[in-house]
Amino acid sequence: MFRTTQRIALIILSLVLFTPGLNASTEEYPGIMFILDGSGSMWGPAGGQTKIEAARDVMHQVVPSLPQELTVGLTSYGHRRKGDCSDVEVLIPVSGSERDGLLMHVDAISPKGKTPIADSIKLVAETLKSREQETTIVLVSDGEETCNDDPCGVVKALKQNGIKFKLHVVGFDVNATQKEQLECLASAGGGKYYGASDASTLLAAFETVTETVEKKVEEIKIEKAKATKKKAITKLGKLHIVFPESGMRSLSYIELKRKSDSKVIKSIKKPKADSMHPLLADEYDVALWFANANYAPSTEVPLGTVTIVGGETLEFKLGAVTFNIADEITKLPTEAVSVIHAESGNPLVTIHSHGNGYFLYTAKPVPAGTYDIAFHYGRSPEPTIVAENIVVAEGAEGVVSLDSGIRLKKPEGQDITGWDVVRPDDEKSILQVRRGRDNQFPLWHNFVVPAGSYNVNIHLRGMDDPLPVGEGVEIAAGDLLEFDTGL
Repeated sequence: MFRTTQRIALIILSLVLFTPGLNASTEEYPGIMFILDGSGSMWGPAGGQTKIEAARDVMHQVVPSLPQELTVGLTSYGHRRKGDCSDVEVLIPVSGSERDGLLMHVDAISPKGKTPIADSIKLVAETLKSREQETTIVLVSDGEETCNDDPCGVVKALKQNGIKFKLHVVGFDVNATQKEQLECLASAGGGKYYGASDASTLLAAFETVTETVEKKVEEIKIEKAKATKKKAITKLGKLHIVFPESGMRSLSYIELKRKSDSKVIKSIKKPKADSMHPLLADEYDVALWFANANYAPSTEVPLGTVTIVGGETLEFKLGAVTFNIADEITKLPTEAVSVIHAESGNPLVTIHSHGNGYFLYTAKPVPAGTYDIAFHYGRSPEPTIVAENIVVAEGAEGVVSLDSGIRLKKPEGQDITGWDVVRPDDEKSILQVRRGRDNQFPLWHNFVVPAGSYNVNIHLRGMDDPLPVGEGVEIAAGDLLEFDTGL
């Protein structure tokens, strides 16, 4: 009998010690509770699939990528019974880091009933009363409250009671009235409202919210590292990456490789203009990866090596080259844009159009320095330098203002194969326009050319030497000159 009692005691003790949620260490980090709408309307369409299918897909992408230190929970409403305002269930409390079971519950949600938003938040808040760390609640709803007249008042009262939570709300394919109520809920809960219409926009909303929570986890980990400083010097430092906000659209990601073995330590997806990155003390190679159109692979630009020192923050500050192209100079036949080191003449980065010029003229983050800008026009043998000595300072923009250019007036009855714009002083062609074998592209398009005085030569089929048709042709700043060859 005594041995049996001992066995029971040991089993109870093991459950207390090893059951997720009863371990005190989970309280050192914040938690996140997802409240998924299980009302019948979630079977409605959202970008080629139902809203519940989109929600499941997004959860399967987001949940596994969350830090293991982050405790995660799941609640749903309207998923068991029709017309029942009490149909609210905490499927997984915010008490552990287990992910697979949570996703199994997500997959099992079958929308049926009403939308008791206020009661679901109240039920979740009850489970959070004893938590010291703030819990982030992410509510996904495709409609307004159907069971409580004042859901915003309920959330305000919960906040006034001192329960530590922040409520973010994602309105999934909602109308203006529904959006207004959901925005009120987010405001009352100290969070933000996000709109979503399909899986991709829902994923973007989730990533924005979880990024903030992940940052809190990293901050706590750093603080814990600092707390042990008396015993040993921390090996954790920080890389602070800063560049002008205008450059965000150009970048796919920033890559950090450990120099000793070329292992990718971190890929910073869709990098922010100001971001902090904890790293172990070591040397790292930094590379920018610029986005390309039409699903072409990103373009890598190595920027050199940085040394991270434990307990210290290294600021890595870039500027940006921005483009200001006059409205009159449109439909440029540009196939690539190069940012070139002015001193060495070597390109830092060349972005190709790949049949879509979207990324050609977006602002490009670059190290501080002086740059020339070249446009690679379609079928031209050489690129055209359109701007020189653009100075870029750390954290600032170097603006490339392009407001002058030239186009050739199409003559009748002449078989022109190309034309050049030539500097008179050294007879160097700054612009070389050539047509294809069987079409006129891009002879009659606009071309950006720096303001100045030039000669114009024409290439005619059957003639070995170019035909000079213009001397001292003036292209003024702010003008798009239409040149008549007189042919």
